[in-house]
Amino acid sequence: MNKHSTLNELLAMALATGLLGTGLALAQTDETNAPDAVVAAEPETPAAAPAPAPEPAPDAVPPVAPEPEEPPEPEPPVKPAKPTPTYRGADMKEAFKGADSSRFGVSGRVNKMPAKKSARKEKGAWRRVVEAGISTASGNSDLLRYDGSASAAQETEIHYVYLEAAGRYGESDNETDAANATGEAKYQHKLTERTYAALDGFAKHDQIADLSYRLRGSVSLGHRFVWTERAVLSAELGPGYVAEKKGGEKEGFFAGRAGQYLEILISDNLQLWQSAEFVQNLEDNAVYFVNAEVGLETVLLDNLNLRFSVEDAYDSQPAAGKESNDVTTKTTLVWKF
Repeated sequence: MNKHSTLNELLAMALATGLLGTGLALAQTDETNAPDAVVAAEPETPAAAPAPAPEPAPDAVPPVAPEPEEPPEPEPPVKPAKPTPTYRGADMKEAFKGADSSRFGVSGRVNKMPAKKSARKEKGAWRRVVEAGISTASGNSDLLRYDGSASAAQETEIHYVYLEAAGRYGESDNETDAANATGEAKYQHKLTERTYAALDGFAKHDQIADLSYRLRGSVSLGHRFVWTERAVLSAELGPGYVAEKKGGEKEGFFAGRAGQYLEILISDNLQLWQSAEFVQNLEDNAVYFVNAEVGLETVLLDNLNLRFSVEDAYDSQPAAGKESNDVTTKTTLVWKF
């Protein structure tokens, strides 16, 4: 009886122990498969830091960072325009358009060769020229010469005005052997590109030639037969009147006048000119005058030129005891402004 009771108790304890283990296993399974809501109910843990960027492979080329843009360079300041250069051969045709003039009133000297660096004059502006020279000699003979002149010219599209006054004084062995003065005024009106009409007046005094005065006025028609960039050949022809006091005697007569003029620009800074004038007494064929000039002019400095010229004045009937022919040479400095 006791044996059977003891066996039954052992069996009951084993059964209870098995049931208890089965219950614990089922409880653990249910806890593992619990829904998300249950898991969410648990306290939240702080968010993990972002994972570091993967290191580049050893053989990978590192990316090139873009270079910073350089600021744009400031533009250089605009330089003022350079001054107008010296006239060249192509410009001389324009310079030759002015009316012409000369030391004798032979209206052939253009007298517009430009200075080396001077600016061009505006149309209608006055151009002024001052010329001065001196010559001396000592020894077997004492010689002293003064030469000077001043002129002004104004030119527009159709008109030209020229004014000049000149003089010379000289002594040889303390005696006066040169004392003369001239004046000239001229107005020119352009008719066509090469043809013009001119009204001019000329006055002269020569103490050594016993010429108290000679006044001449004339009207001329002129034409330029050659007019290129480096050469001009022109002529004038017209009537006029001459009044003079020579050897103490006064005389007046109508005259015809013809003039011829040539200018050549040898180089940009060297000019050659030649002019000749013939004035004939229309009442007496034995009375006439011939005036001629040839010269060279070159540029030295700004607005300063050097001029050499030879002038020849011939009077068919000079004052009693005087020579018909007078030749004068000049070397002068010419200032243009």
